[in-house]
Amino acid sequence: MGNYASLKHRIESGEVIVLDGAIGTELQSMGVPMHPAAWCGPGNYTHPSTVRQMHERYIRAGADIITTNTFNTLRPALEASGYPDLVREINVRAVDAAIEARTRADVDKSVYIAGAISCRIPVRDGRTGTLLGGTGFGYGASLSAQELRAYADEQAQILAECGVDFFIMENMWADNESRMIAAEAAKSTGLPVWVGFTASMAPETQEVRMSFGDDRHAYSSGMGMPLWTSNWRSVNYGMTLAEGVAEIASLDPDAITVFHSRISETTAALQVVLDQWSGTVALYPDAGRTDYLETWQDSSVANEETADELTREAAKWVGMGAQVVGTCCGFGANYTKALSSALPDHVNGH
Repeated sequence: MGNYASLKHRIESGEVIVLDGAIGTELQSMGVPMHPAAWCGPGNYTHPSTVRQMHERYIRAGADIITTNTFNTLRPALEASGYPDLVREINVRAVDAAIEARTRADVDKSVYIAGAISCRIPVRDGRTGTLLGGTGFGYGASLSAQELRAYADEQAQILAECGVDFFIMENMWADNESRMIAAEAAKSTGLPVWVGFTASMAPETQEVRMSFGDDRHAYSSGMGMPLWTSNWRSVNYGMTLAEGVAEIASLDPDAITVFHSRISETTAALQVVLDQWSGTVALYPDAGRTDYLETWQDSSVANEETADELTREAAKWVGMGAQVVGTCCGFGANYTKALSSALPDHVNGH
């Protein structure tokens, strides 16, 4: 069984740690339908055995860390999906699936469970207060800071009680205030917290940023409402990744991650993080697919990057100083197996 103390010892000893891969798109490829508001979250309730099997795939592929299917199981997302009375049950089942997978896989090494928390919040209709399903690119800034903290506290306490080894904070995009709020909620449980950033390149300056710039205006809730509205908390869309990391570093997280970014953007972001942060760095890029939120995945559509291309770049990341490497949306267990086989056992100097 895994525990964070042993993971920390392995990291301090210079081991290269393999994180698992895509959760939502892997479940999608296994036949779990995606929901427009809660994406893969309801699968913990409707397809629990498939969720468990997904984790087992990653463990057998060589993952040292598996991530709970709780990326989008904060109360607002489940409320918008029709599961307001199953918030605890869906989160509990997610951790149970990971724990059972770790037991059933029965590999000869420790496997650690990271409890995922994100602020991927559906839009609240300003007229009725109803949470609306949408494309899923909303930020926690659509809620007040107090309301977001209450929801993050609720989820963090459930996951901690169920037995996750640590937390991994995921999509807040450019919204560093929501990132801080959610991270503080996770830290209040007493468990270690890894805080993640997405990254993109500003087209004119090539500066590494946390947002997707003007692209955000292209998204709508699917119900005629824009995702970005004037009554949201203010978000500094111009904040650079360097500024965001420097702000989060004040919380003293246990690791900084860069995820859900293309491979080339991940390489650029790694250097920015290393310039601002001397602690553990984890990287898990995505495949840039466009069908994340389709109900079913078209398996005939191949990823742009092969497993060999990913592993070559990942070796560079380890050489630069990243110590934890995995993958995100679109990169499944076959990519995890390739990373586990190709990456060195230890970083340079160990």
